[in-house]
Amino acid sequence: MQLNNHIGNVDIRLDTSRIDGNLKEAQKLLNMQVVADSDPFVPFQQGGLREKVDYPKGIYGGEIEYSSIYAHYQYMGIVYGPNYPIRDSDGNVIGWRSPPVKHPTDRPLTYKTPGTGSHWFEKAKAQHKGEWVKLVKQTAGKE
Repeated sequence: MQLNNHIGNVDIRLDTSRIDGNLKEAQKLLNMQVVADSDPFVPFQQGGLREKVDYPKGIYGGEIEYSSIYAHYQYMGIVYGPNYPIRDSDGNVIGWRSPPVKHPTDRPLTYKTPGTGSHWFEKAKAQHKGEWVKLVKQTAGKE
């Protein structure tokens, strides 16, 4: 971006293209690092949730989204319902079905993979925030 201003007898001209490019690159690297650092905390059964990472505003935007249909429920860490059992001919529960509109219950989800669970971004941020800040400062300050 070019900024030109004239104050009194002084002409001020600024070209921010270098810092603009550095900030754009810093955002991309931060997005990628947040996903990588969050990955160990993301629930894993068959890998579907970890594979559904999107960048709604593009890789240079500041948003990360897990787009699996069950991502919200996994992130919140509580069971949403009502959930109705699907039973086989012997009466055994073989699955669950739910209506289109669900509501949170008081029951927490159970995560089977050790170290994974709800609110994975907050867990990654608690461990890596300092590294993220350093990454952005280093990248934004490059010549």
